[in-house]
Amino acid sequence: MSIDLQSYAQLLVCPACQSKLVVDGHIFVCCAEPCRLKYEVKDDIPVMLSDEAQPIAPEEWAAIMQRATPVNL
Repeated sequence: MSIDLQSYAQLLVCPACQSKLVVDGHIFVCCAEPCRLKYEVKDDIPVMLSDEAQPIAPEEWAAIMQRATPVNL
């Protein structure tokens, strides 16, 4: 069974900076440029721990934000 990550993105915020999140594939990405963290989903459970988040390079983050739908931003 696969969860609907888009509905989670509307409810969750980045634990590090409390900004909105967007979904890119099977990860959540923080919308705040200074933060640029990604959170994985393991076994259909979002891992929303700052310690386990991974930073994203500025170029990759910008590409993800361009792909994100305006509804999520």
